[in-house]
This record gives sequence, C-alpha cells and structure tokens, in this order.
Amino acid sequence: MGFVSTNDALADKPGETRRGNGRRAWNRRPALRIRSSLAWPIGLIVVGTLIRVPQLMHRLTDAYGFRETQIAYVALEYARHGINLSRTPLPVFGPNSDVPFEFPLTQAAAALLIRVGAGADSAMRIIGLAGFQAAAILLFALVLRWHGRLAATVTLALFEFLPFGLAWGAAALIDFPSVAFSLGMVIGLDVWFRTGSRIGLLLGAMSAWLAFLVKTTTPVAWCVLVLISAAMAYLSARSWNRIITGVLAGPILGVAAGLWWTRYTDDVKNRNPLTQWLVSSHLRSWYFGTLDQRLDPHSYGVILARVGWEVAGPVCLGLVLAVLGIILAPTRVERVRRAGWLATAAFAPLVFFNLYYVHSYYLIAIFPAIVAAVGIGLVAVAQRIPANTSVAAAAGTALIVVGSDVPIYIGFPGAVLDIGQWIIAPKPDPAAERIRAATRPDDLIVLVGCDWDPTTLYYADRRGLMLRDNLLPDVWKHENINDYHYLFSCKPNLGVSRYLPADHPMIPTSTPGLWRITTP
Repeated sequence: MGFVSTNDALADKPGETRRGNGRRAWNRRPALRIRSSLAWPIGLIVVGTLIRVPQLMHRLTDAYGFRETQIAYVALEYARHGINLSRTPLPVFGPNSDVPFEFPLTQAAAALLIRVGAGADSAMRIIGLAGFQAAAILLFALVLRWHGRLAATVTLALFEFLPFGLAWGAAALIDFPSVAFSLGMVIGLDVWFRTGSRIGLLLGAMSAWLAFLVKTTTPVAWCVLVLISAAMAYLSARSWNRIITGVLAGPILGVAAGLWWTRYTDDVKNRNPLTQWLVSSHLRSWYFGTLDQRLDPHSYGVILARVGWEVAGPVCLGLVLAVLGIILAPTRVERVRRAGWLATAAFAPLVFFNLYYVHSYYLIAIFPAIVAAVGIGLVAVAQRIPANTSVAAAAGTALIVVGSDVPIYIGFPGAVLDIGQWIIAPKPDPAAERIRAATRPDDLIVLVGCDWDPTTLYYADRRGLMLRDNLLPDVWKHENINDYHYLFSCKPNLGVSRYLPADHPMIPTSTPGLWRITTP
C-alpha cells in the first residue's frame, strides 16, 4: 500500500544490458517481483499472529467462556480417553454424557496438541488462531483474484486489526475454522467454474462438506458468493455443466452432510432424557427467531450496532464506504461482485436471526465478507481522490482501524465489545477453584443455578450434572443420586433442597456454596 516496488530500483535503463549476467538479471526480476508483492500480506499476517500470541495463554473465562469451555471440555476428554468423532463427551449432563452439536473435528485437532503437552485452553486457542489466519490467507487470495492487490491488502489489514478480529481471532471457538473451510469452498469452486480444474472442484467440494459439518450455520451465507461466482463464470465460459456440477458437489452435498450430522446428533441427544431439550426441533425459535422479533426494528438495531462499531466502524463509516464502492464500480460484473460481499454479510443474520441478535460472536461467520466490502469500497473511494491511491487507501485503513479500536477500548458509549480480553488475561473462576480445593478428582458434583455453563466444572476438573429447573423432577429417575457426593450452587441464596430427593439431605461444608450429599 503506497510503496515503490524494489523492481523499479533494479530495472536497467533503456538500451543498456548488464555485462556477463544479463540472463541472470532477467531471471531474477520475476522472483523479486513475487517477493515484493508478498511482503505486505506476509508482514500483516506475521504481525497479526505475534500480537495474539499472549492471548494463547489466557484462560477461557472471557466474554463467551461458556461456549469456549463447552468446546475445550470435549478436546480435553478426547486427549484423556481417546478420539472418537462419533462421540462428543461433555460430562456436564452426567459423567458419561454424549452431547454432540457440530462435528468435533477442531476438538480432535486440539486434543492432539494437548497430548503433546499443550494446555487445553491454549490448544483450543491455537486451533482457533490457525483457523483465523487460514481464513485471512484465503480471503486475501479471493479479493486479490476478483478486485486486485490493493483491495486485497487493505482487506487483510482490516481483518487483522479491527476490534472484532482482535477480540475473537484467538478465541477457543470452532467458528473461524468453519469460515476458513467456507472460503475454501468459494475459491475452489470459483477455479472450477472459470477453468474447469478438477483440483479446484475437489478442493472446493471437500471444503464445503467440512464447512457444513464443522458448523452448519456458517457456510450458508457463503453459498451466496458461490452462486455469484457461478453466474460471473457463465458469462464468459457459457458452461451449465460446470455450474451444475460445482453447485451439486459443493453446497448441495455440503447441506446434505450438515443435515445428516444434525439428524445423527438429534438421535443421540434424544436417547438421554437430560439432553432431549437440546434437539434441533426444540430450538427452532432459538435459531431463526420469532415473527414478533423479526418485526421489531430494535432487534435489527442491535445487530447493526455491533457491525457498525466492531467491524465496519467507526459509526458505520465502513458500511458507507462499502455502498460507495458498489456505486463506483466501473463495470456491471464488478458491481455484482462487490454487492455480493454485502449480500453474503446480510444473508446469514436474516436466516439465523436470533443467533445474531443474542450472540455477538456469531458475526465471525460474516466478518470476512463485511471486511472485504469495506476494503473494496475504501480503495474505490481512494481511486477518486486526487492523490496517490495507495497512500490514500493506507490513510483510510488507519482511520478505520484506529477509529474503531480506540473508542471500544476506552468504553465509548455505544461500543459494546470488550477488546480488553485480547490484552488482559481474564480472572480465574472462583467457584471452580473452591470446588477443586474441597473435593477429590473422582467426586461427581451436582451444580444448580448455573444454567448449563460448563466453565465451573471444566476449571474444577470435575465431572457432574448441571441441573436446570426444566429437568426437575424426573432427573433422578435417570441418574443415580448415590453416585453424586456434592452439590454446588452458583447462586448463594438459591434454595437447594428442592433439587434432590427428600431422602438425601445435605450438609453444608466450610466452602461457600458447597454441600455434601448424604446417603440414607
């Protein structure tokens, strides 16, 4: 961005030839050109990785610790007892509970790191960061192919340093690995649509299958870009066979794989009365939202505010640039491609409305699409400024990054993301420390008042039963109360006696919130 290529300084003057090594100089220039063109993207990725290394040592007690520990607990169980991808061990609904959600590929990868000495927290964060940077590389490649090097470099810089990326780039989540697979789907199938490369078809199709398996809700939006790629390729190649083959092999089979896995997970959870409430048929409104929710303008405002501050800030400036980029597109094909990024970003929240309304981290699925739209728009505006385009684009990138990061870091009103978790290690879970100090490793614990947040049991390194009110009173028909030695309440004033059978009284221990369960 705004730098003279080293090739210009090395070029011979017209009419001159270097004696003795003319051929060597001629052969050297392409290599120098390649090195120069890769210097900025490589540098951005290296810096983006290095600044996240300290976060790899952080506990999973940050903003979405419940989701991160749910994932890390499975990886830890895999590391201890063996990897079996048909089972998702999550010992919070009983010591041997199998609670599958997404296909546990990332958890299995983290388990391998745990086995060679990494801590469970760090292992999952490493996998998350690897997915983040893989997505960064693939996003750069796709924007480079469609919109040029400057737009790709600006997009990569925004991806690495915007507050949303700082907060979630090294999170112990499966989302960025799924995003990387989704981008792999788009790139591979784009190659197939344009050139007929079977390698592109194979890689794109396999990426689609893995994306839908690892997290089904993520690649749905990226199918929009697949269709746009197919349409643009048809204008030049006029090959319906390629389009039909690519769509069938990629998104269609990917959806089939995702639906197959969802059906399998529902069957498993239905077998356990304690997890039946987690089957997909009971969670439709949780995923898609209600009609009243969709008709409430405030609901859209919540999602837009997150985008406007955390991703396309400051104060939605990035979204304005994205729209200007579409308007300023020089050709109809370019306009459609630019609009495709915003369409991808809008599609997922419109489908999975409640997920995006409740959880800010769900924006990970569309974060690259928003960033690309902003980066492309910024470059389009910079090209209209009577100044060096690269310098103007670099200044605009700095404005967006600093203008987004600083208000969020200092807690400016309206900024809802806490990027302090990127810098400051979160505090340990005090309840987990108390349980761990007062119980033995083989003690099973009943937890009440904690919903089903696995954080406390995960950090106590204990197995147990997180007892929700909706499981009463039938829970003890399926679980043997005599197997459980302690009850812990996450809420100090909660009446705990109603959670156990009357013939199993409890004795308070010296540890606050911890009760010993007696047997008749």
